[in-house]
Amino acid sequence: MPQLKVVEAFSYTEKNGVQRVLRPGDIIDSKDAAVKGRPAEWFEDVEVTAERTTLRAVEQATSAPGEKRAAKKPVEKPA
Repeated sequence: MPQLKVVEAFSYTEKNGVQRVLRPGDIIDSKDAAVKGRPAEWFEDVEVTAERTTLRAVEQATSAPGEKRAAKKPVEKPA
């Protein structure tokens, strides 16, 4: 069963009277009662989230051994 990540915070009362609060980032099963009758925009497939996170490019702060980096021109101070 696919898992979903909650994107929008919401709360509801379960059939047994227990109040349930879901916050962005919570992981729930796609068959969970919280999903039924709620807008699809409130949830995102966990696999999609993981893929998007993996594909983000992060610039390195330093160069790798042997790698040349572009040098910035020094800023001239007004006299």
